[in-house]
Amino acid sequence: MIHCLHGAVGSFQAWETLSQDLGESVNSLDLWRFFDHSTPTLFEAGKLICEGAGFGDVVLGYSMGGRLALHALIAKPEKWKAAIIVSAHPGLSLGIEERKEKDREWARFSKQNWPSFLHHWNNQDLLLSSPKTLHQADIKDQEFVSQSFLHWSLGNQKDLRSDLPKITCPVLWITGGLDPKFTALAEEATALLPNSEHLIVRGSGHRVPWHQPDKFFTLVQTFLQRNASL
Repeated sequence: MIHCLHGAVGSFQAWETLSQDLGESVNSLDLWRFFDHSTPTLFEAGKLICEGAGFGDVVLGYSMGGRLALHALIAKPEKWKAAIIVSAHPGLSLGIEERKEKDREWARFSKQNWPSFLHHWNNQDLLLSSPKTLHQADIKDQEFVSQSFLHWSLGNQKDLRSDLPKITCPVLWITGGLDPKFTALAEEATALLPNSEHLIVRGSGHRVPWHQPDKFFTLVQTFLQRNASL
C-alpha cells in the first residue's frame, strides 16, 4: 500500500491516476480531514499517518505532504518499507519568524477571498511552471487550508536535519530541474539519510508529479520494483 500525501492548497484527488499507472494499491489521504475535530501539530499529524498505515507500507509525499511524510517516517521508522519525497523542505534554520508571518498572511488571505487567494498562490515564482489543470483544495476546505498555514507552517516546523539519520528505509527524493532551491535542499537532506537517492527531473518545476507525470511515474515505479522484496 502506498499512502499519498498532497501539498499545501492541494487535494487528495491529485493522485487519482497513481494506482492505475503504478499497478499498486494507493491510499490518497485527504489531509484536510485531520482538522475536522482538532488542530494537530506536524508531529501529531505524522503519528496519525502512521496509525493509518500497515507495517511494510510506503509513504509518498509532495511538498507539504513531503514534510508530513518525513514526520511519519521519524515517528515510526521501523513501520515503513520505503518512502518517496517530492519537492519537500527539511526545515528552516534562519528566517523562521519571517516565514511564520508570511504564513499568517496566507492564512488570513485564504479565509477572505478564496478565488483571489488561489490566483496569487498559483502565481508565486516557485509554481509558475505548473500545469494548467491541477486538482486543488475546494472552497469547502477553506477553513482547513487556513488552519494548515498556521499549524503546519514551515515556520512552525522543527529543523528535521538532525532526525533524518533515524530514517533507515530506502528513500527516493525527487525534485525538478527548474526548481534549484528545492534541488539544493534535497541534496543536503539525502546526504543525511543512510539509504537514499536524489533524482532530478529535467524540464520540471516544483510540481513534478503533474508537470512531468510520465517521467515521475517511471522513476517511482522503478524505485518500488527495486525495493519490492524488502
